[in-house]
Amino acid sequence: MELSQHRSRIRARVREFKLPPAVDGLVIGREAPVGRVAISRALELLSVARFEHLGMDDDIMGDALVRPEILRKVEGKDLRDFLMEEIRPLMGAEEILQLSLDVDVGEEEL
Repeated sequence: MELSQHRSRIRARVREFKLPPAVDGLVIGREAPVGRVAISRALELLSVARFEHLGMDDDIMGDALVRPEILRKVEGKDLRDFLMEEIRPLMGAEEILQLSLDVDVGEEEL
């Protein structure tokens, strides 16, 4: 009897678990195993940071939770448009994606 030999290789990237588990926001897929209400409650328990709800009318993206500080810098509609254009193609309906957003505020050059 001959046994096949194989080599396994494991690579890991380890990061500190930070609270809150959301930086600037979360995008929740329409078929994610945990919904907006449950995630909102968990964030309330794990963090003093507040998050506001942005409803997403889409078959992939169900909801977004975003820090109010972000929404003071960019209008909700503009953020929704950004998420639909830039984030939606990267996600599946069952996923929950963490957002880290950089928002520059200033006058637009013509």
